Amino acid sequence: GLAVYADVAKVPAYAKRGLTYQDVCQPHWLYEEPELFWGFWGQCYNDYRLTDPHEGYEIIHHWVGKLFRHTDVSKQLQKMCREADRTEDDASPYEVKGRAGSFFIHTSNVDAHHYDWFPACEIRECHGNTELYQCAGSRHGMDRLKASDDRCQGIWRAPMEYRFHVDKETMLAPQVAPDESFEVETNHWASGNESEPFSAVPRIGRVKGSARRHTLRHMIGKTPDMGSPAAACAARGFGQNHPVCPSCGGPARPAILMFGDYSWRDNDAQEARFNTWTEQVKELASERKSSPLRVVLLEVGAGGNVTTIRNASEFLLKELLEAGADATLLRVNPDFPLADKRDLAPHVVSLMGRGLESLRMMNAFMGPAALVREMSSAPPPPPDVPPPAPVEQPGPPGPPPAGPPPSAPPPPPP
Repeated sequence: GLAVYADVAKVPAYAKRGLTYQDVCQPHWLYEEPELFWGFWGQCYNDYRLTDPHEGYEIIHHWVGKLFRHTDVSKQLQKMCREADRTEDDASPYEVKGRAGSFFIHTSNVDAHHYDWFPACEIRECHGNTELYQCAGSRHGMDRLKASDDRCQGIWRAPMEYRFHVDKETMLAPQVAPDESFEVETNHWASGNESEPFSAVPRIGRVKGSARRHTLRHMIGKTPDMGSPAAACAARGFGQNHPVCPSCGGPARPAILMFGDYSWRDNDAQEARFNTWTEQVKELASERKSSPLRVVLLEVGAGGNVTTIRNASEFLLKELLEAGADATLLRVNPDFPLADKRDLAPHVVSLMGRGLESLRMMNAFMGPAALVREMSSAPPPPPDVPPPAPVEQPGPPGPPPAGPPPSAPPPPPP
């Protein structure tokens, strides 16, 4: 129900100013027009925080539990990762327990929705997420040619109860916000006609979907209510509608990689965990050439606008093949499902479709490992409503109609 890359900024407020997503998603607005900057990122935060991840997350979570997380290979990789990297994540803005085994998520999504279904030790967000913040420093620190860096160290997370106030007509966020409640809203520009410029397709501030059920349940610990002094200090930076650095009092910003961004702070501990894991998978593959390690890379929705994940998938596929693994990339994409590098094409299975639709179709063929949702029975009628009277049959039923039984309706579109 969240907006995709092509639609996220297609709202009247930006159209009137001739602004595209790539225009708005730049750090210089923090200094030039902070109301516009926080209008965009604040509404993204609200949308992501309030909207439930779609069913695809639960489907993959179910597959992992049935087929991957508890295998002998998984236990071996966990042991190898512990021995290769014994450092503690003291600088992490949230608690990380355990080590990844035979499953890892590598995503460029910045909504932090994976934490609703997967442990933090299995998640790598290569562009950051809207739950984490950093010191922005001064304007001159944005220039990659400047040698000085006046940003304070570290990244921190937003309080669980925090919301931004954004005027959805202007998409501006005032520095001082009025006191009001926040709800998930559907697109109030909906026309029902997909050819209209502002139709029912999800946009920023007008998302589809139900309220979030398991909000960040695996992004745990190091919050003020758990007695963390650092987290309590970070929470003081969210006393107004424009967050500030709790150390210097200067402007803060989401710890997200934007366009034209040279001052983003990555989650270094998270990156190190992922790098350690990939190295150990390749090491295990090289040790098992007589019985090749079978690896599947499932890539969902990585398009051609920002190719970080597509490039990473094919790079890792190539390295795994060279290490001796029996590796396959399953690429799900409605527009660009083919391999980008021709020499890898024999090892890429292309599925031309949208993410959730494709995951549902794959789930239907997973056999005992498939996620099966139990159909809830209709509630009984109230006690004062009599049961329906039996209908008198005129005679014995005739033979069933010829031909195959009717097929089930197709799954709903994502």
